[in-house]
Amino acid sequence: MSKALAALATMVFACGLVAQAARAADGDLDPSFGRGGLKMTDFHGGADLAHAVAVQPDGKIVVAGTTYQNNDYSHEDFAIARYTADGRLDDSFGTKGRVTTDFPGLAATPSSVVVQPDGKILVAGGAYPLFVFAGNFEIARYNADGTLDAGFGNGGIVTTNFGHGSYAFGLALQPDGKIVAAGTVFVDFSTDDSSNTDFGLARYNADGSPDSSFGNGGQVLTDFDGFNDDALAVLIQPDGKIVAAGSAKNPTRYYDFALARYLPDGSLDSSFGQGGKVRTDFGVQNFDQARAAVLQPDGRIVAAGFASLAFGDTRYAAARYNADGTLDKSFGSKGKTRLHFGSCCERANSVLLQPDGKVVLVGFPDSESSDSDFVLARLDTSGALDASFGKNGRVRTSFGQLNGGANGAAMQPDGKIVAVGFQATSSDKTVEFAIARYVAAGAD
Repeated sequence: MSKALAALATMVFACGLVAQAARAADGDLDPSFGRGGLKMTDFHGGADLAHAVAVQPDGKIVVAGTTYQNNDYSHEDFAIARYTADGRLDDSFGTKGRVTTDFPGLAATPSSVVVQPDGKILVAGGAYPLFVFAGNFEIARYNADGTLDAGFGNGGIVTTNFGHGSYAFGLALQPDGKIVAAGTVFVDFSTDDSSNTDFGLARYNADGSPDSSFGNGGQVLTDFDGFNDDALAVLIQPDGKIVAAGSAKNPTRYYDFALARYLPDGSLDSSFGQGGKVRTDFGVQNFDQARAAVLQPDGRIVAAGFASLAFGDTRYAAARYNADGTLDKSFGSKGKTRLHFGSCCERANSVLLQPDGKVVLVGFPDSESSDSDFVLARLDTSGALDASFGKNGRVRTSFGQLNGGANGAAMQPDGKIVAVGFQATSSDKTVEFAIARYVAAGAD
């Protein structure tokens, strides 16, 4: 080999070493997305808050949230944006990548989004005249180009009335194409401690019609102790059983993590917990709530949300359950763990499961100040913080000096993590969709 070729080979090898050294570590922002891993999106110069995200098989990212003007919550609309894999708004979707759906005379807020195998997009939430306890489950289905799917419900929208006010938080798609929504039904709303809300589930056929083989005409209500019970997430097991997770209240224990498991016909599964129901207390008289859940391949369930302290401040909280609903004592401290990031009012809003069994929690400290940022944590399979992720298992991302936060997250097939939420801007009354993408184990 000539000296010139040898020098060239040495330089190429050295460049390879530099590239490897510069490769992003787990928890770093992905520089191939948006601007340095971050993206913000405005709809109409008002308040735009993202609540949920789903990743299409082609790598495009669908984000669902709400938009309204002049701090007038009574005119909220569904707002959906789709991005290319590198974070650009997708011009083939809606108007320059954005779609809004108005529910005339109602405030409408979505909480969940799912992409069907055929590319159609399901968005679930609620719409109500003034107070949420007078509203209904609302599910909208969009074609791949962002137009409402006329073959679904009434012009692309399905409204479900439980005979009481209701709101859908969780959404899941069964392998047979049936759709399951879970949320809160306001059985008896009161300003005092006598209020009664129940887990509410509805299942639909692929065309949006109620599935009469499920519960009572497609609907199921579940009460825990006669007080406030709220389902915030829903999962479909491989055997067709349905798991709903959220919180349940009683006068003695206040709010606890609450899970219910149902047979495919909507009846409670007596092999799970006590009569199909499980509740988990992180501290007597504390406010504990599961806001998200994920199913492991071995049948165990991880639920995440927040747990309050004696003086009312909250921390990230997670619990892992065996397939029968008992706490998995190999996780955290006897099945439970709490995390602190040094801020007030911390809550995990999403939980993701990596192929290696590690668990990612995504949320924010709802302090309404400059430390209200996207906050992620990764736990190893024992429930301990994973030091190989971010700084000792934690990642904090700020979009600016004003408050923001992550409401939802999804994991790409390559392992990258997409978190979505909101960021206040310096313009009066203006908040924008905020999206961040992170490198994680298995990412290219």
